[in-house]
Amino acid sequence: MKKKRIKNPLIRRIPRELTGDWKKYLVVSLFLILMIGFVSGMYVANESMMTAADEGVGRYKLEDGHFELKKKADETLLDAIKTGDKADVRQYYIDEAKKKLDKKFDSEFEEKFKKEFDEKFETEFKEKFDAEFQSEFDVSFNAQIKQMLMAQGLDETTAGVMLDTAVAQAKQSGQYNKAYDTAYEKAYPKAHDEAYEKAFDEAHDEVYEKAYDEAWNKVLDEINEKYADAEEKYELNDPDFKETPVHLYENFYRDEEEDHDNDGTSDGTVRVFAKTDDINFACLMDGSFPEKEDEIAIDRMHADNVGIKVGDEITVGEEKYQVVGLIAYVNYSTLHEKSTDLMFDALKFNVAMVTDEGFAKLHKTIHYDYAWKYENEPSDEKDEKNQSDDFMRALLTQTVVNDNEIEDYVPKYANPAIHFATDDMGSDEAMGGVLLDILIVIIAFIFAVTISNTITKESSAIGTLRASGYTKGELVRHYLSMPVIVTLISALVGNVLGYTVFKDVVVSMYYNSYSLPTYETIWNPDAFFKTTLIPVVLMFMVNLIVIIKMMQHTPLQFLRHDLKKTKRKKAMRLPHFKFFNRFRLRIMFQNVANYLILFVGIFFIMVMLAMAVGMPDTLSYYKENAKNMMFAKYQYVLKSFEDEDGNVLTTDNKDAEKFSMCSLQKKSDVIDEEVSVYGISDDSKYVEIKGMQSLQEDEVYISRSFSEKYELNVGDTVSLDEKYENKQYTFTVAGIYDQCVNIAVFMPIENYRMVFELDEEAFSGYFSNEELTDLSEDDIATVITERDITKMCDQLDHSMGSYMDYFQILCILLSAVLIYLLTKLIIEKNENAISMTKILGYENKEIASLYLLSTTIMVVIEDAVSVVLGAFVMNLAWKAILFSYSGWFAFVIQPAGYVKMFAFVLIGYLFVMILDFMRIKKIPMDQALKNVE
Repeated sequence: MKKKRIKNPLIRRIPRELTGDWKKYLVVSLFLILMIGFVSGMYVANESMMTAADEGVGRYKLEDGHFELKKKADETLLDAIKTGDKADVRQYYIDEAKKKLDKKFDSEFEEKFKKEFDEKFETEFKEKFDAEFQSEFDVSFNAQIKQMLMAQGLDETTAGVMLDTAVAQAKQSGQYNKAYDTAYEKAYPKAHDEAYEKAFDEAHDEVYEKAYDEAWNKVLDEINEKYADAEEKYELNDPDFKETPVHLYENFYRDEEEDHDNDGTSDGTVRVFAKTDDINFACLMDGSFPEKEDEIAIDRMHADNVGIKVGDEITVGEEKYQVVGLIAYVNYSTLHEKSTDLMFDALKFNVAMVTDEGFAKLHKTIHYDYAWKYENEPSDEKDEKNQSDDFMRALLTQTVVNDNEIEDYVPKYANPAIHFATDDMGSDEAMGGVLLDILIVIIAFIFAVTISNTITKESSAIGTLRASGYTKGELVRHYLSMPVIVTLISALVGNVLGYTVFKDVVVSMYYNSYSLPTYETIWNPDAFFKTTLIPVVLMFMVNLIVIIKMMQHTPLQFLRHDLKKTKRKKAMRLPHFKFFNRFRLRIMFQNVANYLILFVGIFFIMVMLAMAVGMPDTLSYYKENAKNMMFAKYQYVLKSFEDEDGNVLTTDNKDAEKFSMCSLQKKSDVIDEEVSVYGISDDSKYVEIKGMQSLQEDEVYISRSFSEKYELNVGDTVSLDEKYENKQYTFTVAGIYDQCVNIAVFMPIENYRMVFELDEEAFSGYFSNEELTDLSEDDIATVITERDITKMCDQLDHSMGSYMDYFQILCILLSAVLIYLLTKLIIEKNENAISMTKILGYENKEIASLYLLSTTIMVVIEDAVSVVLGAFVMNLAWKAILFSYSGWFAFVIQPAGYVKMFAFVLIGYLFVMILDFMRIKKIPMDQALKNVE
């Protein structure tokens, strides 16, 4: 007959433990459920939306990149670009130089040669001609005089004798000079022309060839130097270069002003594309695509942000359009106006679709933007980068030889409008997983401390069980069961909520910030692994290590309560304080481990609080100081400082001031930072820098943002590079300019023209505090206003502002939970002592002052220290994060923010104090008597 297996009686203790301390386990479970649920929802939402984004690459025909040309490309250039092969730039330079040389050399040579030849010829010819003519004329004149004498009846002999007298008389009477002048004027031009033509031809043939060869060799040297620079910068002769054939698509657009409430005031910029079936499709989120000239479909996220609905009428570039659809362009998952923008702007920037007719009636300059798709799809990111580099070389050479210029070049991998959302979701997922794991470890340590106290409290029972035959393994498994069971149940419930409630919460957060297409929920095994198995394993491992360590004692040590490592028998000697103060110190020393865990928890919370409090403070600070950070209310950037007729563009507004500006790059291993370089007019009233005009050509002032980001100080040197040319400029920092939020460099406009080899009258635009109405729209490239400075702060505030408030509340609750769990341990550990003090006649208030005041002192100290450390860590993290983006603004926490951080933890603690006081009141006086060993 089979023996009936006896159930392990330890199993029956588990339900009793759960019910006996259900409040603690409920708090822990709710906390874990919320954290695991939210992170699980984040994993599911991210995976589903990123899958939709990946599928959208093919479904919506996402570009592999785009470039903008200064002029519309003709078919010859487009066909050349499509081949993906390089043009012979050197031969192009040679051919162009030959044309220019042939065109100007003859005229320049003739002018120079004629001038030199004439000066030399005139002197030499006149001297020679005068001498020869004088001799010939005298012979001829004497013969004429002799003939005259003979005509008067004199014979030849007599005429010869009287000849000298007659000639002398002719000279004296002026007849000789008159005849000489007449003959000279008649003979000189003819002789001069015959001699000049003969001498010119001989000298020209001899000098021309030599001069032409010298000029051509000089041009070739310049070409070789210029080509060598381009070759070095763009690796034009790279042996690994491969032809990169592509398909090209016109993706032209206009940047128009948007007035979504039709009040006559511009509310932002809308980038208008014509409807196309070739590239960069849009996902229709609501309504329909435009079919008529006066219909428009706009970005769904922008519409939500500013309150536009299908059926509304908006003004775009002074033209009325009816909104018939809300869309999400596949190449604008975030509304980045420029690829160099630090942050997208879904409030004041919009993208839209109209018909061809609707596009034609708009007024702003067309941007000749071309999208490309590789004929051979890249196999991975490395291959995509290589193909992009090769195509860039080919594009650069083809545009050069076809007399065009590249205005912008953005491959897909470098386009934040395409990748920012998915990258951010990926980083959110990673950050969520890290935060969850940290919190799990903290909770695990709290469990471990709880179990350690429980083992100490139940040491007699454990010793008896060990003496009765129970193994260490059975007891280890028993004490491990509670944290593992609580964590497992919490993880399962959290995952259910993650796939239902929290997934929708995360999706709504992303749709509030990003312009994403529709998606379908996808089962994510990775989410289950990271939010169920990993938390359980972490909880298991942390507690296993602690429990095994506790179980190393012998049964006799358990029975004797001899579980301390040290053999110190005497208590630590304390200063001669009052009894209550010594008692409180004793409590602090007895709970050092608990307070250390509490400090780690508060520090972790404080880092999150620093972000939750500091982010709104930072945004508010920069929004409030934006006007002070602007050079002028309006910064007009012109297409050229001259109009089509070559006349310098001027304005009658006396408030306007000329400036020059260009963009260079500060290259680093992390990012190629765009740096604005300004040339400032003398005695500028907009950029007031003392001593500006005394700067040397290589000396500059830099903005405070530039200085802080790259840790540049006065006397340091900074090297900046041209983006599309192999030119580098090195400047010495002469000072720091505070009134600028951009990464910028400042120099006198005269130095600017010398450094960049510009005309003496060249400039880029005007600063003005008034609108310049006498400048033509066709001459203006862009106008920078306060909106361009504050748009990033506005967007961050809109996207994250309200969430920061929720995050602050979450931090308060989290701090309350951690403090509650740890103070509960301290009180439970001292239940017998508390009970004994009640027997001795102490009141609850006095007992609370002993135990709760000790914890309060430690919480206040740890809170204050954590405020400083949390802000410091967040500041370092902020710098690390922003260093990988273009632009810079420092992390700011206002003094009131530090007070809020300190107070938020104390608010959580106040709730815990009430609960702890109630727990002290419930401890009976007979507790100490029941547990007398």
